[in-house]
Amino acid sequence: MLVLGDPLSLVANLREQTKPLIAEGNHALFDECTHRQDFPGSPHHDTKAIFLRWAPHWTPESIFDSTESIDYPGAKQLPAHYALAYRICHMIGATEWGRVMVVKMKPGGRIDQHWDGGAYAHHFDRFHLCLQGDEGNRFTCDGATVAMLPGELWWFNHQLPHSAHNDSPNERIHLIIDAQVQQYRARRLGEQSWQ
Repeated sequence: MLVLGDPLSLVANLREQTKPLIAEGNHALFDECTHRQDFPGSPHHDTKAIFLRWAPHWTPESIFDSTESIDYPGAKQLPAHYALAYRICHMIGATEWGRVMVVKMKPGGRIDQHWDGGAYAHHFDRFHLCLQGDEGNRFTCDGATVAMLPGELWWFNHQLPHSAHNDSPNERIHLIIDAQVQQYRARRLGEQSWQ
């Protein structure tokens, strides 16, 4: 896992970016599409997501094996977050961007240990920008644990076992961006020598 650069320069006012996500009226945006957390055995059962870009179809083949991503209604509902994801892709040198979502984890919630497989996961790398989070948030990947704090942009190898716990009284909110970036792809593939 790596924390990257100074993303706060991209998020001029982190509080302003987060307000629309925690405002009373916008909680419904997180309930418009619940497939990710609701499918049986989902490791994401304590999360909710707003999809800005995602797979063209909600089929296992499309989700795991298609590298195509399309804009979802969330891109128009949260244009500042969509633009922020695009700017981050430019900043990190992405040659292609994939799926983008805003994900919140409830207080006391967890994401069970899992790893991402299929052609999609092999094609893209995973980046997290923490929009809201407290010291009680823990993210673990391949045995290493970190606290992802507001304004920090992280890369991690999503094809290795990873999990998260929100041991805080507040929701954890991340902007999750999948992008193809050669330097991180090379690092990720080098870390998979155990497979």
